[in-house]
Amino acid sequence: MDLFIKKAYKCRDGRWRAYCVDENGKPHVISYPRILMAKKLGRPLKPEEDVHHKDENPDNNDLSNLEILVHGEHQKQHSRKYKDTIETCIICGAKFVMKSDKWTRFYVDINRGRTRYLTCSKSCSGKVGSHSYKLLYRMENRLKEVELLW
Repeated sequence: MDLFIKKAYKCRDGRWRAYCVDENGKPHVISYPRILMAKKLGRPLKPEEDVHHKDENPDNNDLSNLEILVHGEHQKQHSRKYKDTIETCIICGAKFVMKSDKWTRFYVDINRGRTRYLTCSKSCSGKVGSHSYKLLYRMENRLKEVELLW
């Protein structure tokens, strides 16, 4: 199937896409680096093949910067970018270790529009959304304001 590129554009997520039309006039939107690699190899890429930017910069679509990886291996490489860190719970103030796999889930949820908070446990996490915690938080802040006035 031959594709004719009409326009390349950058998406909100920072990735480059190409608006293409096949020989029957049917429109397609395809990853621009994927098109470049297919042309370099002289064949269409298999569904399980991903195009990886070696320098992890999606703007650098130079062929020397692109490589083909099997989907699972590509996912593993990108999930390694988060490191274990020591964080402070926003509810109880306790220090806890935020593991790399938990950071991955944290950012996936944020990108899907879910609100997430750094909490040390399920117990503290449950207190974030509770009405009683919000009242308690307001009361504690108000008491601090009153203490400052004295």
